[in-house]
Amino acid sequence: MRLNKVSTGLRQARNGRRPRQLRNAVLVGVLLLGGCGFSETDRERDRADNAANPAGLTQNKRTFSPITKGSSFAATTAEEGRAAEVGREILEAGGNATDAAVAMYFALSVTLPSAASLGASGACVVHNDKTKKAEAFVFPPVAAPGAVKGTPFSVPTGVRAITLMHVRHGQLRWEQTVSPAERLARFGFQVSRALAHDLQAGGALLGADAEARRIFGNVSEGALLTQPELAAVLGGIRQRGGAEFFQGALARTFSEQVSQAGGSLPVDALRAAVPIASAPLSVSHYRSRVYVAPSPAAGSAVLAGWNGQQPAGGSAVDSGGFAGFAAVDGKGGAAACAVSMGQLFGARVVVPGSGIMLGSPNPEAASVSPMIIANPGNGEFTFAGAGGGAPTAAQAVGYVAREVIENDRNLATVIANRRAQGGFVNAIACPSGLRGKPEACRTAADPAGAGLSTIAQ
Repeated sequence: MRLNKVSTGLRQARNGRRPRQLRNAVLVGVLLLGGCGFSETDRERDRADNAANPAGLTQNKRTFSPITKGSSFAATTAEEGRAAEVGREILEAGGNATDAAVAMYFALSVTLPSAASLGASGACVVHNDKTKKAEAFVFPPVAAPGAVKGTPFSVPTGVRAITLMHVRHGQLRWEQTVSPAERLARFGFQVSRALAHDLQAGGALLGADAEARRIFGNVSEGALLTQPELAAVLGGIRQRGGAEFFQGALARTFSEQVSQAGGSLPVDALRAAVPIASAPLSVSHYRSRVYVAPSPAAGSAVLAGWNGQQPAGGSAVDSGGFAGFAAVDGKGGAAACAVSMGQLFGARVVVPGSGIMLGSPNPEAASVSPMIIANPGNGEFTFAGAGGGAPTAAQAVGYVAREVIENDRNLATVIANRRAQGGFVNAIACPSGLRGKPEACRTAADPAGAGLSTIAQ
């Protein structure tokens, strides 16, 4: 995480020339006057603008088809549309692929908590174009010491893993990657088709939990959903860093809230649940490497798909408690993550006062892995993908990658023809390399699902 350099900037300002001081004074005055004049009407307009355009996009950038391409290439893809838009905005603001993935992680915790709340487990893989190396971040399901209302739940470890990922590979300020999610939670967003599908499929499962019913009970597609308690948690994470959630005041508050709900999650349990940061599991592909998440994540399942084994099972119709997202920047950096609640809506319990849906620690929660293909010699990027919809989605990602990269088939066609067998696949592919032939790059969200892929301009 980057240090806040505001104090340094102030010292430099004091040493600057008098005209700069006058300009700063005028600017401060304008801001103060503007703040004093911020009426409830202004707030209502802000809420309305945020609901219609949560990523703050300019008018000519609001609509994107599920499949896009371009000659100057940077892209995102995610299981839920608003999260993909947030990732694209981060890329357009100068962030790299890791920054975009971090922002999408937090956005999904707001817009698709059925599959990707802050209580989810998962795995990410990052390809750093500067070091030309890849790194995996695995945060497997860890059962909490005491069940809530007789229901086992997982220790939330995703924030810690994502924080570490940003420290090692991000380049934007931490606050910039968290604030879009906080804004979505505080001012609300229109419920997407992805969340609406999950509520239709599993909303009745939330009936035993009063807090979950209060937040999601009367929600339908297009309705405005606000989550002020979750916004407060995200605000604390934004202001004081990700460590606040597993060892700071937020950690202590969350531990107390779980206890009041009848469960047990001591702060020591939050501190002890450490994500695994290591070299990814990888195999050679000509001069490139195929990178997947190591055990206990399901990288081996991705490699089985890469070797031509199609996933078993039927076609996904909702998230099933699994979600995948990926981002690629214009320099060839890539980041992909797959997260899981263990099952649709996880433990089906929202911790009162926090807005956080708890994950389930069932064995299927660990069956996730993203996939990246890149050249460690020159840093060239070829493929990034992650899946959702089922615990077999990891294998589906490997199979799609093989068809696109090894067999030279069109990404959109391959994904569409599968009809979501074994899970949804969201991917970004540059078969001839992002630097070598960027106009051939493609990004796709599975048309059988309700996600979105976007391209940064």
